[in-house]
Amino acid sequence: MPTSKRLWQQAAVSENDLKLRAKIYRRALEQLPREVDLWKECVKLEQPDEAKQLLAKAVQCVPHTVDLWLALAKLETYKNAQGVLQKAREANPTELRIYIAAAKLEEAQGNKQII
Repeated sequence: MPTSKRLWQQAAVSENDLKLRAKIYRRALEQLPREVDLWKECVKLEQPDEAKQLLAKAVQCVPHTVDLWLALAKLETYKNAQGVLQKAREANPTELRIYIAAAKLEEAQGNKQII
């Protein structure tokens, strides 16, 4: 049953080695690319550079998930984070958390006039 999210999660949780656990989540995502929980668990197990790549793929597969967009923006540089948040606004135009994150990003850079 390769499309059972619960079975994939159980297989990953039963694995003690974190690298093997991440591999299980990646295989699960091949079968279930729209499962947000699997993306989140997989990203938790990766280093920041690898997590960035995973999140970039995740937001392509599930663009309506604001948490993934915000996590990607946090891992990016200032200029890249601006682009990520712009794409997030295009995908989720009514989501206030994205606008708040963009305002906080500009505030952290000292760009209070933009806010």
